[in-house]
Amino acid sequence: MIKKLVSKNCDLIFLHPRAYFCFLILITVLLGYFYAKLPVDTSVESLIIENDPDLAFYEEFKGQFGEDEFLVVGFESPKIFSTGFLEQIASLTVELEAIHGVKEVISLTNVEDILGTETDFIVQPLVPLASEDSLDIAQIIDRIERNPLIKGNVISENGQVSLFLIRTMEQKDDGDFDARLVAAVTSTFVDYPDMPDDVDFHVAGWLVTDTSMASYMNRDMALFMPLTYLLIAVLLFVFLRNLPVMILSLVNISVCLTWTMAFLYFTGGAMSPMTSILPPLIMALVVSDSIHILQKFLQTPENDLQLRIKEVMQRLAVPCFLTSLTTAIGFSSLGLSDIPPIRHFGLAAAGGMMAEFYLSVTLIPMGLWFWGRKHPIEIQNKVIFSGLNVVSEWTGRKVTTLYKPILVVSLAILALCIYGATQVQVETNLLEYFREGSEIRRDTSFVDSRLGGVNTLEVSLRSSEMEYFLEPANLEKIEKVADYLKSLEVISKTTSLNDFLKQMNQAFNADKQEYHVLPHSRQLAAQYLLLYDGDELSNFVDRDYSWVRISARVTEHSSQKLEHVIADIDRYLTETINDPAITVNITGKTFLVNKLVKGIVDSQVKSLSTAFVVIFMVLLFVFRSFKLGCISIIPNALPIVMNLGIMGLFGIPLNTATAIISAVALGIAVDDTIHFLTEYQQQRSSGVCSSEAIRLSINEKFAPILSTSLILMFGFGILIFSSFIPTVQFGLLCALIMLFAIVSDLVILPAVIMIQYKKK
Repeated sequence: MIKKLVSKNCDLIFLHPRAYFCFLILITVLLGYFYAKLPVDTSVESLIIENDPDLAFYEEFKGQFGEDEFLVVGFESPKIFSTGFLEQIASLTVELEAIHGVKEVISLTNVEDILGTETDFIVQPLVPLASEDSLDIAQIIDRIERNPLIKGNVISENGQVSLFLIRTMEQKDDGDFDARLVAAVTSTFVDYPDMPDDVDFHVAGWLVTDTSMASYMNRDMALFMPLTYLLIAVLLFVFLRNLPVMILSLVNISVCLTWTMAFLYFTGGAMSPMTSILPPLIMALVVSDSIHILQKFLQTPENDLQLRIKEVMQRLAVPCFLTSLTTAIGFSSLGLSDIPPIRHFGLAAAGGMMAEFYLSVTLIPMGLWFWGRKHPIEIQNKVIFSGLNVVSEWTGRKVTTLYKPILVVSLAILALCIYGATQVQVETNLLEYFREGSEIRRDTSFVDSRLGGVNTLEVSLRSSEMEYFLEPANLEKIEKVADYLKSLEVISKTTSLNDFLKQMNQAFNADKQEYHVLPHSRQLAAQYLLLYDGDELSNFVDRDYSWVRISARVTEHSSQKLEHVIADIDRYLTETINDPAITVNITGKTFLVNKLVKGIVDSQVKSLSTAFVVIFMVLLFVFRSFKLGCISIIPNALPIVMNLGIMGLFGIPLNTATAIISAVALGIAVDDTIHFLTEYQQQRSSGVCSSEAIRLSINEKFAPILSTSLILMFGFGILIFSSFIPTVQFGLLCALIMLFAIVSDLVILPAVIMIQYKKK
């Protein structure tokens, strides 16, 4: 069936080449338009599982209390408490507040301080710069010591490190908003003229993480695309040794890439740190069928150009279709993932592989037909280098004679890799996506170590009863939770309604430290809240005093460690808040990102199991032999096990990038297996014995399998130059998988067949 369709397609190309060419141009231009419209999304939210009730609650939580993501600009100086430095901080605060998209800026000069009077208290900025009197630095320091909302939050315990906390407004319809905002904030400090040279500013926060990923991704794209083209062009010329044919292959790659990226747009995807892997991946994969077809064409001794093209296309139609189909199955299995970028990546890549088959059996014959009619394409030797034929024949002899030692060694390596696979850890520490020593890691480390962390875990306590959290008994519940959170090693500071009430109570009682406790009655708490005329409290309690937030700053970024911490917090809340009137939730961006751990594992298991079953059924149908179908699984499972083994043995975590490797590997590795077993069956059908069929198959497929695998190895190897550690790991592991696939298909698979042959 496939042969007939491909043959008919060739006939149409020969009859109407110009019409066919115009059709391809029209489709490519149209899809190129959608490729150009592809959005960019590097936000952490894009990694969060869709339709998740925790995500829905988080959106409601943000609607009440505002964004829990903010920018923190930390700085250090022994001269902070000097009049000149405080004036500079105040000036910078005003400049930052003027930036479009900035909702609020809290700094050392404008942070709210609650001062007691004889009859009540007032809320005013810590540093009254508007006063005509000179600043009383000693009094300012004394106020900080008396206010835990300031000390340890806005300024460090030693008084030499402080920050600007910048709350932003959400701009969902403006994809470039975050990048412009971070750039504006950064340039404010870089261009500020009066700051001492020895003061460095460190900008950190989720927004910085998001925009840094976008910036690095653009750098990677600018680097990978030309590098991949150059590398593939060089390797194609080496393996094909024909410039027009090499150019034809590059055209095929470019068109397929355009179609694939348009498919990414249609799936609802965007360019992200994960999908940025897609272009070099597709470019490398398209080469496989191109080389098989073009090498066979260059080696086919037929004078008539039409017959020569049709003979090659008919001979390779089935294996090329099957390789594209099985690779597409491997990719499409990722479509079962609940994590949007993984799903979009898989579906777009699957569509790209089916487009690759169509273009390979259309664009390549068309190009050969256009060029070959005017410029005869010479027939080449069977192998690229004369020594390659010697190597292939030597490999065939050794495999058919030493198959038992080969299998013993393979089993030993397999056992080691299985052990390594059991050691694989799941980790979504987004900070480790960046190289050690990068600016974002230095800045975040500064804020974590000196200012108690830039990220937060949020605990929500909500009641259906109005003014529920004015009751002292219910305020004590908040206090218990806050005390427990502060006892955890990874949490440096907590802020809640209670902190404000205790500060008000102290101020109302002549600022005596012994009154830094919760008010003893509901009426007193209500009175304090009525007197309070600041703005900061609204970030921690609603108007009805029925919904409160406890914000805990965390210094840990490892998802593994945070997973245990969150589980402990959840257990504590369940056991402690034994009140049916209160609904308790752990939330926040840090919490949601941590949920990726389970999502990644589920995606890996779901996609792999689905891909294995479907590909196995396809291979059974193709080879019409249960035994051969089972044998074909072995060389495809081995690279995956070896990949997981290397990850476990060398401490490479399972993350959003490496989680897709196994499904990708299965789809790719099966290609050469199909080509080899198809050739083996054809040799067997000609009447030769199994050992001879193996030798002939190795000799026939050695060059194309080696050349395509090497191109894929080098294509993936380019990714090691990425700015993202997971992308580097993805490229390195995929390159190793290609090496494993060569050994599996040309050595281990024939050895397994020999075992079956000897049993007869």
